[in-house]
Amino acid sequence: MTTLSRPETLRLFIAVDLPPEGLSPLSYLIQGLRESYVHGIRLVAAQNIHLTLKFLGDTNRERLPSLIAVIDELGTQVTPFTVRLGAVGGFPNLKHPRVLWVGLAGMIQSVTELAHLVEDVCHSIGFQRQIQPFSPHLTVARMGAAASPEDRKKAGKILLSLPWERGIPVPIESFTLIKSTLTPRGPIYKTLHTVPLSLPPNPSLP
Repeated sequence: MTTLSRPETLRLFIAVDLPPEGLSPLSYLIQGLRESYVHGIRLVAAQNIHLTLKFLGDTNRERLPSLIAVIDELGTQVTPFTVRLGAVGGFPNLKHPRVLWVGLAGMIQSVTELAHLVEDVCHSIGFQRQIQPFSPHLTVARMGAAASPEDRKKAGKILLSLPWERGIPVPIESFTLIKSTLTPRGPIYKTLHTVPLSLPPNPSLP
């Protein structure tokens, strides 16, 4: 009697990887948090920082071809754009944060529209829609279960006190399908597919 193997599942999400000009200032911010020695804080490795457009979760590997096909088609319908690094913040707030982040500014409507388009094409092939509204941000740290209310408050104060320059431009020219493998030392990310944004801009009127 043959035992059928279970389908392989991959933990997937779709995100925008940041170019070096965006990652560099974020790495300095993370280093400042590291040097502050806040108890219970879990810093994100700079190379792992990304702008999540949609979390897909555990996905049967057999669904990859149809998923890649729809996001590739989407890439041909979107023009590259530029956002800017914005203010620092926390969820739910900086007095008792669970997550510390850097916001985005500038062409927020463009990145929001991209996230909605990704949501639509994924839903068209059977993925569930996200319940929470899209909130563009870059996570730099999370507060673990060991962090006390005082630790959380301290982390928020330190984040606000660190040198930070808003307005640094971050060009967005592609997005990626990423596999996440959870380990005791944190997640390991592997890019499975990159989708360039390739719709040319409208020609300028004379």
